[in-house]
Amino acid sequence: MKAIKKDVVSLSWIVLFIGLGFCYNANAQGAQGEWVQMPSFSGIGRHHPITVANTEFAYVLAGQDGVTGQNLSDVHRFDAVSNTWTSLGAFPGGGRGYGYGVCEGNDAYVGFGSNDLGFPTDFWHLDMSTGQWTALQAFPGDGRNHPAMIIVAGHVVVGLGSNDNGNLGDWYAYNIESDTWEQRTSFVWGNRHHPFYFGIDGLAYVGFGHGNNVDGELTIYRDFYAYDVNSDEWIVLNDFPGEARVAGTQFSANGKGYVLSGDGDNHGPLDYGEFWEYNPGTDSWTELAPHPGGARWAPGSFVQGCYAYLTGGMEGTAVPFPIYHHDLWRVSLEDDCGCTDLNAVNFDNTANTDDGLCCYVEGCMDITAGNYNEDACLSDGSCEDAILGCTDPESVDFDPAANTEVATGGPIDFSELGSGGFHYNDSWDMEFSVFEPTVLKSVEVFAQVDFTIDVYVKNTFGVTLAQNPFSLAEGWNTLELDLDLPVGTDFTIGIEGENLGLYRNNAVPNNAYPMSVADRINITGNTTDSPEEYFYYFYRWVLESACSEMSATSESPENLTYYPNPNRAGLLWIHGLQAGSMCEIFSMSGSCLLREIPNNGEALDIQSLPLGMYCVRIDGKMIGRLVLTH
Repeated sequence: MKAIKKDVVSLSWIVLFIGLGFCYNANAQGAQGEWVQMPSFSGIGRHHPITVANTEFAYVLAGQDGVTGQNLSDVHRFDAVSNTWTSLGAFPGGGRGYGYGVCEGNDAYVGFGSNDLGFPTDFWHLDMSTGQWTALQAFPGDGRNHPAMIIVAGHVVVGLGSNDNGNLGDWYAYNIESDTWEQRTSFVWGNRHHPFYFGIDGLAYVGFGHGNNVDGELTIYRDFYAYDVNSDEWIVLNDFPGEARVAGTQFSANGKGYVLSGDGDNHGPLDYGEFWEYNPGTDSWTELAPHPGGARWAPGSFVQGCYAYLTGGMEGTAVPFPIYHHDLWRVSLEDDCGCTDLNAVNFDNTANTDDGLCCYVEGCMDITAGNYNEDACLSDGSCEDAILGCTDPESVDFDPAANTEVATGGPIDFSELGSGGFHYNDSWDMEFSVFEPTVLKSVEVFAQVDFTIDVYVKNTFGVTLAQNPFSLAEGWNTLELDLDLPVGTDFTIGIEGENLGLYRNNAVPNNAYPMSVADRINITGNTTDSPEEYFYYFYRWVLESACSEMSATSESPENLTYYPNPNRAGLLWIHGLQAGSMCEIFSMSGSCLLREIPNNGEALDIQSLPLGMYCVRIDGKMIGRLVLTH
């Protein structure tokens, strides 16, 4: 093994991605050095998220829930053009914290860290263009937390880190083409974990980190080295000029290396979110504009185009309690970066370098709006409050004021309602009111583990309108309810059975209630003694008010009428029926609730139907609407 002090040549573009709320401006670009907040992913806050990206998608997965200590396995994919997140299936390696990932092109490599059984040595490939996972040759050394891990020159080099035996200094290289591992020359400048590292132009760079205590004193490093995977040689570089540090995040782009945030020489948070750029040509460092907020322990980062992104980690100086983030911040690494396509709606006439984020559809990007455009990637300020109702002028149900037949509302995910965590009993419900008959299509819940639970909806008298079992998977779950709701107050939605962990907000901001879902429902509180302090389980409420089959221009059979309407009696008389005619009552969502051939002059018994609006069909033809009321 040789240790050589020398200059390092200029570098090409290789990007390395390491595992690591506020107001989001969908149109913000951000000048060089200016941090811009982007939309958060819908998973819980975490430290040590694994973060990888190609030119199209970024992936944030796994990590550890800092509140409960749970090792996470959820996977979230970010589309930078549309600024949207999609939750995907779980990481096949299972829940783990302190793991890492690296990537180049469409290929990402993920592994290491710890799980409930110890320190796994499995190693995975992710095709980021398809989301497909493939198991690779397992790591032959000891499993470990937060090692150095760099993709460089056709290899993934891995070393350092820690496990139950203490800090490590060994070094390995994985050959991507042959799917084989080889032990290399060890790192001899002090065993350590959670170093900073990145790869540039065939060299792996590593330094800083947390070493072994000496005479009871903490050892935090600021030394720095390069490793040549082809010659198996280590190169001694200049020490970092700032405070010694550990447990931040790092990446490389455009021939430069970057280190961001972390803890300082006392293993407490740095004074601010420090951001440094390394120039390998001069072996020197330059400090850049820090990220917003306090310094973070164990965040994640990735690079796409001209931009670097920061997510996750623990902000230890936050008041009154540390924050485990799941936000996303972006900073431009170049001063002339932007969309250079004249045909794009976000064309930037000052940009010379295309950022890969040209957008061609402008519209409303608020999912709760009546005119939400799921294809839009640039907001045009046109969003309108959702007014639910039939929008078909040819339908008998046409509502000229309506702008949508399906609306989403309530809290979209738990990040909107302050702090929280997983809750484990089935004692408390959410309460809500309904202003107009409507269909509750679905809600979403966030589960800690896989389990099955019943979800019910009851009216103000405690009568169960629906109760169904749902098999939940770890992470977000959409529960399809398709429940017709009448007008009323004090409805409840809750769970029954063994609750193995559903997310609940436990510090809802003042004046957050009532929470509206379009113009049809208000979520008014919960059933505890603190009805406005908690929010239980049910996010992203989706409502529907579909058009019935009856056309506004169609004619009812001659001399055919039904009464009373509105109906309070529970009996419906239909005048003008032919003998043997089939009478049917449908919900507004299209479910047949009653089918009968009445005897001559006999009323239909509709007492079993809940209050609400229905459609009446005779011999296969819709003849109008029926309202059941008090």
